[in-house]
Amino acid sequence: MCATFLATAVQAFCFVDYKAKQDDPLKLHYGVMELMDQQCSFEEAQKVVAQRLLLQGWTLLNLLSVSALNPTPQQKANAGENFLRY
Repeated sequence: MCATFLATAVQAFCFVDYKAKQDDPLKLHYGVMELMDQQCSFEEAQKVVAQRLLLQGWTLLNLLSVSALNPTPQQKANAGENFLRY
């Protein structure tokens, strides 16, 4: 019973990197988001990322990757202020 509780209490995550834009004036950004495990299929991740970005006035251009691995230092540096922002 204790093992069952621990297994359900643990949350799994994945990370996605993406490119987004805003129009008028044109702005582009690269970012990294963290998603819950059930959102980690490529199709589901696209929906979730697009929705989160849209709420902030951004349009998803493309999803670059979905990974269970922690983002690399280069991904963190490239995302800058958009690392885990949305």
